[in-house]
Amino acid sequence: MSEAITKHHDEKVEVISQKGDSELVVAYEIDPAEEKVVLRKLDRVILPLMALVYFFQYLDKQSINYAAVFGLSEDLKLSGSEFSWAVSIFYFGQFVSEYPAAYLMSRFPITLFVGITVVLWGISEMCLGAVTNFTTMAVARFFLGLTEGAVAPSFMIITSGWYKRSEHPVRIATWVSMFGISQIVGGTMMYGIGNANLSLDSWRVLFLICGGLTVGCGVLFILFMPRNTNNAWFLNERERIIATERLAVDRATRDRASFDTKQMKEAFTDPRTLLYAMMALFITLPTPIVKFSSLVIKGFGFTSFRTMLVGLPSGGVSFVLVWVGALGPLFFPNSRCLVGIFVASMPLMGTLLLLFLPASNSWGIVVSTWFAGSTAPPLSVAVGLMASNVKGNTKKSVVSAIFFVFYTIGCIAGPQLWQKQDAPRYTKGCITSVVSWICLIVCFLVHYFTAQWSNRRRDARTDVSALGDGVGVSVDSDYTEKQDHLFRYTY
Repeated sequence: MSEAITKHHDEKVEVISQKGDSELVVAYEIDPAEEKVVLRKLDRVILPLMALVYFFQYLDKQSINYAAVFGLSEDLKLSGSEFSWAVSIFYFGQFVSEYPAAYLMSRFPITLFVGITVVLWGISEMCLGAVTNFTTMAVARFFLGLTEGAVAPSFMIITSGWYKRSEHPVRIATWVSMFGISQIVGGTMMYGIGNANLSLDSWRVLFLICGGLTVGCGVLFILFMPRNTNNAWFLNERERIIATERLAVDRATRDRASFDTKQMKEAFTDPRTLLYAMMALFITLPTPIVKFSSLVIKGFGFTSFRTMLVGLPSGGVSFVLVWVGALGPLFFPNSRCLVGIFVASMPLMGTLLLLFLPASNSWGIVVSTWFAGSTAPPLSVAVGLMASNVKGNTKKSVVSAIFFVFYTIGCIAGPQLWQKQDAPRYTKGCITSVVSWICLIVCFLVHYFTAQWSNRRRDARTDVSALGDGVGVSVDSDYTEKQDHLFRYTY
C-alpha cells in the first residue's frame, strides 16, 4: 500500500488504499458554485472551438451532394457508378488514416494534432475546386478523407478529457448538432452561389470557399484550444485545479502522451469494443441518403434551386433530434440507450416512407428525406456511450479508432447500393438502411442490459460504503474501466 497527500489551496486528494491495479483515492468535495463557474468557462471556449471544427467537417462532407445538383457530374463526365465511387473513396482515405491516427493521438498532444489535420483537410477541400476528371476527383477525395479521418475519434477523447461523464451527452450533442446547421448553411450557400454570375463553375466556387474557411478554422483551433486542464489559458490557477480534480472525482483521466500495449490488448479483447463497432457500422450504412437526398428530391420533379430550398428543413429535423438524444438522459437518468432507440426509429420511419410512398406524393417524398437523413442523432448517442464507458488513454484511442474503422467501412459500402439506375427511389439502398436501423436498435438494447448486469456484478464485489461519496481516482493515473473496480457503466 502507498500513501500520499496532495494539497491544492483548501482542496486535497489523499490516496487511501491500493488494490490490484486500481488505486483508490478520496477527493474532498469541490465547491459546486466554483465548479459551475469553471464549467461555464469551459463551455465558452472548448465547445465553440469543437463545434466550429465539426461544422466544417459536415459542410465539407455534404458539399459533394450540393455540387452534384449544380453540374459536377456533367462537367466531369462522371457515370452513375463513378459518382458513387467519388462518394466512397473519401472513406477509403479515412479508413487508411485510422490506425496511424490512433497511434499519433496517444503519442502527441491531441489538440495540436487535430488542429494540423484540420488545416490539411481544408487544403485538400480547396483542391476539389481544381479537379478535371474522375481520376483527379478521386485523388482529392482520398486525401480529404485521409486528413479528416482523425477528427471524429479525437473529439471523443477531447470531450472526455474536459467534461464529466454526466456532461457528455449535452456537450457531444453540441458539436454533433452542427450536422443540421451545416445542412441549412450549406444549402443556402449553394443556392446563393448558384444564383451568382461567376466566371467559375458554381460547384468549384463552393469547394474553394469551404476549403478556405476550414483552413482558417484549423488555425483558430491551434491558437486557442488548450492542451489540457493544467494549461487552459482562460482559467486561473485555482480554476485549473478544480477543472482537473473534478475529473478525478468522476473517475476520468486526462490526455497522456504514452502508448500502453496492455490497454491496446484489452481494447481488442473487450466485447463492448465490438458492440460499439457494430453501432458505427449500422449507423453509417444508411448515411448515403445524406449525399443523395438532393438527387432523390430532384428526381421527383424539382428544379436545382428548388431542391436546395426544400431540402433545408432536413437540417432542422436533425438538429432537433440530436438535442432530444442529449436532453432525454438529463430528465431520465440512465436512459441513453432508450433515447438512442427513439432517435434511430426516426430515420427508420423516413426510409420506410421513401420506399412505399407513391411517386405522385412529391412532398411526402421530400419530408421522408428529412427524416431518413437524420443519421447524426443516433451517432451522437453512440459516441456519447463510448466516451462515457471507456477509460484509459490508449484504450480510448484504440476503441475510438476501431469504432471509426467500422464507421468508414459502412460509409464505403453504403454508396455502392445507391446507383444511378435505381434513381430516384434507390430501393436497394433504402432496404439496406431499414435493416441497419433495426440492427442498431438491437445493439442499443444489448448495451442497455449488459451495462446493468455489469454494474450489478461490480456492486456485489465491491463495498464502497465505508469510503463515502467522494471516491475517485488520481487524475494522473491511467486506468481502464476494467481496472478501476469502482467504475460504473452508464446506459
